[in-house]
Amino acid sequence: MRAPDIRISAKPFIDRQHFPYGFRKSGDFSIAESDLLTQYGKNLLAFESGELAPETEDEKHFLDFIQGKTAATNAVEKAWQKYVHLARGKKHFYTLHSSASNQSDYDEDFSDEEFDVA
Repeated sequence: MRAPDIRISAKPFIDRQHFPYGFRKSGDFSIAESDLLTQYGKNLLAFESGELAPETEDEKHFLDFIQGKTAATNAVEKAWQKYVHLARGKKHFYTLHSSASNQSDYDEDFSDEEFDVA
């Protein structure tokens, strides 16, 4: 697979708000994906916001991808797609706690009183 012809950012891309320990230590990205995000992320964000104009065909394809006109075809686009989904998507929260606020309302045998030990 050839490397995409997208300009590498002058400074590394870091998103401390969503990934405070970095992309590598988040557990969400592979090493390759985290390296791609770190290298290309600032420019990809600039393309997305319109601050940077595309110069190459791969950069134009990236703009088409973020506008939803085409699917992700290279590793940079796939890593960016994953980043956007994780950073801007809805967060799911799972718990083992019952949704019932008071168990005594749902179970006749349940009592909040201390058990008498004989």
